[in-house]
Amino acid sequence: MLTWESKKIGYTNLLKSTLKLAKSAINKAGINPDDIGLIVHGGVFREHFRTEPAFATHIQGGLKIHCHGIGIDSQSCFAFDVTDGSCSPHVALQSIADLLPSLSSKYALLCIGDDRPTKHCDWEYDSYCVVAVIGLSGDGPKCVSITHDNSNLNSKLTTLGYFEESIKANKFVNAGPVEYLEQDLTNNYFSGHQNWLSGQHMHEFLQQLNKHDDTLEHCIVDRSGKSTTAKWEF
Repeated sequence: MLTWESKKIGYTNLLKSTLKLAKSAINKAGINPDDIGLIVHGGVFREHFRTEPAFATHIQGGLKIHCHGIGIDSQSCFAFDVTDGSCSPHVALQSIADLLPSLSSKYALLCIGDDRPTKHCDWEYDSYCVVAVIGLSGDGPKCVSITHDNSNLNSKLTTLGYFEESIKANKFVNAGPVEYLEQDLTNNYFSGHQNWLSGQHMHEFLQQLNKHDDTLEHCIVDRSGKSTTAKWEF
């Protein structure tokens, strides 16, 4: 991870926040936007997400990365979303680790963010936006492994989304009561609160990076109970 930017965005526009942070991260990395060949976006919620299954393409368009003069010999940028609840940051990182080595481009853009999907839903969360420039080499923390654990998965602990005819809009409700796991922080291990969304999980993890110079394990436990753990070296 060469550079990163993150901030709490409240109810501001997720796309505008992502583009602003992405431009700053790219500038800090000292690279040209056209050097980016992969954009992966992960998150739990975004506005109108049921009708926007490829938010990453909006990011690509906003950054104007390989969007013009498209032909058989033109450069390409793959842009797509991944969704796995609050564990989405690690799924996005794994996607980049799997795909970037096979591309001619040297860099990828990791984008994580959550936004209130509709005004017709209860919103007990804090919204954060995170953008990072990922390279195959260079200075910065290195993600060396990502593991997945579904042993505590409870499929009944979900967030249900549906279209409400009476208001002609999407609504969301939580299914099943959860006794949330609290934040856990030791010397080389960090796990956020289970009720955080993906953006906050990644934002709070990034705040820990400057405090480490060896290894750090970052565990995300989703509302459903499943978890992912990324191991980083410095």
